[in-house]
Amino acid sequence: MKNLTVTLLVLAGLLGLAGCSGVGEGPEGGHDVSWYLHHQNQMQKESHWCKESADRSKLTSCKNVKEAESQALSYNAKKTVQSVKNDL
Repeated sequence: MKNLTVTLLVLAGLLGLAGCSGVGEGPEGGHDVSWYLHHQNQMQKESHWCKESADRSKLTSCKNVKEAESQALSYNAKKTVQSVKNDL
């Protein structure tokens, strides 16, 4: 009976720690820059969540989403310039 109790307590502790993993950073957290670039709606949700609190800017997911936004803006700017050149 004692072994069962100890086993259940250890299992409960491990499950509790699993909920504290970095994967759950934000509503769409745990992804790399490339993923956010391919999932624009989720990138916007994550960005909004990150901007709600200054402390969140230190989280890996917030750094990744910020970098993805920067790359997306740069890509869109290049496409616009190319389009204007083609129209001239």
